[in-house]
Amino acid sequence: MPKGMSKLKQLQILSNYIVGKNEDSGIQELGGLSNLHGSFGIQKLENVTYANQARSAKIRDKKHIDELWLEWSLDDDLVSDTQTEEDILESLQPHNGLKELTIWGYKGTIFPNWLGHCSYQNMTSVSLESCNNCCLLPSLGQLPSLQSLRIEDFDQLKSIGMEFYNNEGNQHSSPIAPFSSLELLEFGNMPCWENWYLPNSEAFPKLKSIQIRDCPILKGDMLDRVLMRIVSSSSNALKVCKLEIQEGNLGWGKEMTLDGDSLSIRECESVMEYAKVIHHLTSLQEIHISGCSSVVSLGSNCLPKSLQKLTILHCSKLEFPQQQQQKYDFIELRVEHSCDSLSSLSLDAFPNLKNLQIRGCSNLESVSMSWPPHTSLQHLTISKCSKLASLPCDMNSLLPSLQSLDLRACPNICRLPEGGLPLNLKSLTVGGCQQQLSSLSWMDNLDTLTHLTIDGSNCESIMSFPKVGSLPHLNTLHLFRFPNPETLECNELLCLTSLQQLHISFCDKLENMEGEKMPSSLLLLQIKECRLLGEHCKKKHQQIWPKISHIPTIQVNGNQIF
Repeated sequence: MPKGMSKLKQLQILSNYIVGKNEDSGIQELGGLSNLHGSFGIQKLENVTYANQARSAKIRDKKHIDELWLEWSLDDDLVSDTQTEEDILESLQPHNGLKELTIWGYKGTIFPNWLGHCSYQNMTSVSLESCNNCCLLPSLGQLPSLQSLRIEDFDQLKSIGMEFYNNEGNQHSSPIAPFSSLELLEFGNMPCWENWYLPNSEAFPKLKSIQIRDCPILKGDMLDRVLMRIVSSSSNALKVCKLEIQEGNLGWGKEMTLDGDSLSIRECESVMEYAKVIHHLTSLQEIHISGCSSVVSLGSNCLPKSLQKLTILHCSKLEFPQQQQQKYDFIELRVEHSCDSLSSLSLDAFPNLKNLQIRGCSNLESVSMSWPPHTSLQHLTISKCSKLASLPCDMNSLLPSLQSLDLRACPNICRLPEGGLPLNLKSLTVGGCQQQLSSLSWMDNLDTLTHLTIDGSNCESIMSFPKVGSLPHLNTLHLFRFPNPETLECNELLCLTSLQQLHISFCDKLENMEGEKMPSSLLLLQIKECRLLGEHCKKKHQQIWPKISHIPTIQVNGNQIF
């Protein structure tokens, strides 16, 4: 730092001060700077060797500082005299009007009493990081305005007990509920943390988000109970309209987020542990369950009536009861790589369903329904279900509202269901396996179809693009992931007199166009990740450009060609 800092008596803005080892750059130079405003940080506090030096900085007299950052370097975490470190931090006590405090790299084993004292009425944010020698958290529960608390990189901390909530150690003497204003709580990288104690059901009444990362020995069952307690006691619980439950495999960590719009819980052992909480969330509209390994029977009686959307991902042991009386009221269901016990799915159990997506259900053999028409279903997606052998019969009359059908990578579904597809179908996606593309009788009598997508994935033996037949009202055609076709036959498209958009993507060998030209009705030709054809179009190749030059908009990888 420059020499003579102490002479700048009227200095108001100083973002940070780096403590030097010499007297003219030591912390005592801050003593006369009483007019500092706003945000202020002190770095290299390891260069302060005595508490008297820290006191001479007169941090408590700097009443215009809103945010304070105190930082020790991490070069030497093992100090010989932790008491001196604690005395130094004691001497750096800020004024009571401080709003935000960050302490980074502190080398003491405990924190001073001022940190967390209820006299800090305006403190809204506290962040304690890389305090690797600390074995006891400060008493922060009585800060009346604290909204955000972050605790990270505490290598020695083993337990969070009563001291975290009340510095008097007596919960009955607390003037306010512990952490009465806290909304965001984060813990991270605490390798020895094993136990966490909650004092009573009134703690954390306004908590909206809790995140716990890289705490490998924190007992899972105990943490589940803590999360349950927090959710159950939250004043916002009845307002929740989204629930997300996930158990991931990218490292240990749990996360729960709760606010007026959503509740998410990640890394749980069992969905049913939260059944009581879900039951009380009377405004719940969405549930997202992912990666839960426990056996769970998800009956309609454990889901709130208000539920609108259910998503289940990578939950192999989750079960849907198929009793005749079971009815689910939600309007959107998404199941991916889950429900291994599910061999058949009856649409009768979902009378209000508008959107159904099923992907990668390895044992699903049939999707069925009884004779009464299902008038709600508008969008149906079924893909990567290798055992699926049948779709509902008479879809044309029993699914009168179906507007889009995505049916891919189901090798046993290679022909139309009995009775044909719904006559009002507007969007169809097929392919993903060679069996489905061997015959495109899918398009017969679909006069209302406006959008067609053909997926060439896993179709290495197909050397040319499928003939799409006569679809008089087709507006958009998308051909993608065909690995081997080299030529696009333009004349095959001329019968599509209403075609306005043609999208071709991820066709590595495609480079030529044959025939007269593209349909005159085309308004957009979009080519993406087709290296050979894209280069020819950009260079206006003489064998290609005359076939497409009449199209108003031509794009290659998002860039328009003029």
